[in-house]
Amino acid sequence: MLLRIKIKNFLSFYNESTFDMFPNLKRTTFTNHIYQDSEIPLLKQAVIYGANGSGKSNLLNAISFVKDFATKRKYITDGLLDRNKFRLISNENKSPIRISVEFKNEERYFLYNIELNTNSTKEELYLSGIGKIEDKLLFKRTGNTVESNEISSEEINNATTKLLENNQSSSLLSLNKEFPILKDENINIAYKWFEEKLTILHLTRLLPSLIDLMSKNNKLLDFANHLFNKIGLGVKSLEVKSDKLNDFIKSDFEESNKIKDIIKKNFEGGSGISKIQYEKVLFTIVKEQEEQLIKRFIFKQTGIEGYVGDMNIEDQSDGTVKILNLIPALFDVIEKDKIICIDEIENSIHPSLITSLISFYSESKSKGQLIFTTHETELLNQQKYMRSDEVWFTEKTQGDTKLYSLNDFKEHNTINIKNGYLEGRYGGIPFIGTLNE
Repeated sequence: MLLRIKIKNFLSFYNESTFDMFPNLKRTTFTNHIYQDSEIPLLKQAVIYGANGSGKSNLLNAISFVKDFATKRKYITDGLLDRNKFRLISNENKSPIRISVEFKNEERYFLYNIELNTNSTKEELYLSGIGKIEDKLLFKRTGNTVESNEISSEEINNATTKLLENNQSSSLLSLNKEFPILKDENINIAYKWFEEKLTILHLTRLLPSLIDLMSKNNKLLDFANHLFNKIGLGVKSLEVKSDKLNDFIKSDFEESNKIKDIIKKNFEGGSGISKIQYEKVLFTIVKEQEEQLIKRFIFKQTGIEGYVGDMNIEDQSDGTVKILNLIPALFDVIEKDKIICIDEIENSIHPSLITSLISFYSESKSKGQLIFTTHETELLNQQKYMRSDEVWFTEKTQGDTKLYSLNDFKEHNTINIKNGYLEGRYGGIPFIGTLNE
């Protein structure tokens, strides 16, 4: 679970901004949107609004940045830090990027701080006392020097120093995973949160392995069908059709003639290729038990007088395909304790489907957290969809992004938030001049 993140001097966040998942327990609406079975109540979802260019995507970029730094040993390359610093100042920005993340994994709370600059890396990991007891230091790294109770001998100290000298831009978290010098299991549990629990998605990305993934995971396919039926896509059921590759090529199917050349050019006895066209995965070829198979989605859809016909993915709208690509992430956030961050969740998806999708998640007995950016204002209806403490705004002043919660405005739960937002009461919308100016 994510508790909060603080960001400073990263992209459009020049001054420190804080985003958190703490509910206002005085709010009595949608109490099922709160996880209350732990020491700290946490929200199961949050949405970020803001004008184009206001920096809402940069919040997710900051989450992605700290995840990649923590888990990828060679993530920091020449120029990466300068490109990710705030740049709209007259003088050279010599200040470091600062990001702090507080999170929960395996019933333990952690605080991870990074301070990154050219030729300077500072990193701290604590077991968080969550304000009740003092934080416990797991390690504190400054350059090539590490302070930790795990460094109990001169030999371990020398090995750690040598490792950092050879990897000065790498995180100690990623290095310790590959070269386990610090043995405290808490350090590994913190690493696993970044590596296994935290996912950042952009709906412009495709999932080429989706067909094969669903064919091998009945729970995921059942979840997809349940979701489709709940949100009203007009799809009676989704199936994965699997054929032997040779039989398919030899068949009289019209579509087989279109892909024979593709298969011959791209598939020479191996496995795991997908044909993508118009941002849709048309088919996947895999090898299972020495047999080459071609797999495709079949959409069972209801027609006139109850007729149910088979439709291919080419026949589906962009919105349906976008939702299809979201399904593994939604499955993970509901069935597992994962944190999924999605940029512009409404991409090509009709407003009524977005509200249905969010309602489906909100009403589910989820285990994780969903954080997303959007322009879809219908979700601001606090009587139907979101609590005020789940809604955040970004607004940019002189290039600097300010991040704040709707909960700061102390609005009553009967207020029409959507109209207030569009009227500019809460900020976060673009200023548009007149055309004749």
